[in-house]
Amino acid sequence: YYLSGESRTMCENSPLLEGFVAKGYEVLFLTDGVDELALQYLPDYDGKKLKSVAKADANLGSADEKKEAEAKLKESSEKLKGLTGSLADALKSQVKQVRLSNRLTESPACLAAEEHDMSPQMERLMRMSQGESAPRQRRILELNPKHQIVQRLQARYEASADDPQIGEYAELLYGYAALAEGLDLPDAARFNKLLASLMARDA
Repeated sequence: YYLSGESRTMCENSPLLEGFVAKGYEVLFLTDGVDELALQYLPDYDGKKLKSVAKADANLGSADEKKEAEAKLKESSEKLKGLTGSLADALKSQVKQVRLSNRLTESPACLAAEEHDMSPQMERLMRMSQGESAPRQRRILELNPKHQIVQRLQARYEASADDPQIGEYAELLYGYAALAEGLDLPDAARFNKLLASLMARDA
């Protein structure tokens, strides 16, 4: 497994890494801009396929562990189906999908990618060479169903599915996940305003 990023520190602190660290998997950090370009010509090494943690199946471990994790995730996904649908509606211009994940142990959210999506690092390289004409990809927002933020959002949704603050929290979760991966926020001023509003309410 590998993870690309602008620096070792960014890779080490990526939410995408949490599940792999918890299971004791080794992950190769790619911090040079040309590393991912090189991987296009080196898809495997010593008989092992190189796989991005952002695109990898997050159900790690033995066959029994995977089966148990999948069953729990299915149960949680059914329970939180309304909330994830509401968050997806609020973020439809930024993400492809909102779903629950087993890959997170400490963070509330992360941005995952599909098999043929570019990584954030590759997207940055494209923008450097092509400017703003470079395509911006929508990713998958994955949520940690065990995290207190997600559980409180579910309670808020159950109390009132039309609560407008759910949409605001959706934007904050997306911003959190984007910043963790070194991505630009779609509207930094709005993110700051929402964050300040949340801090004022809970202070």
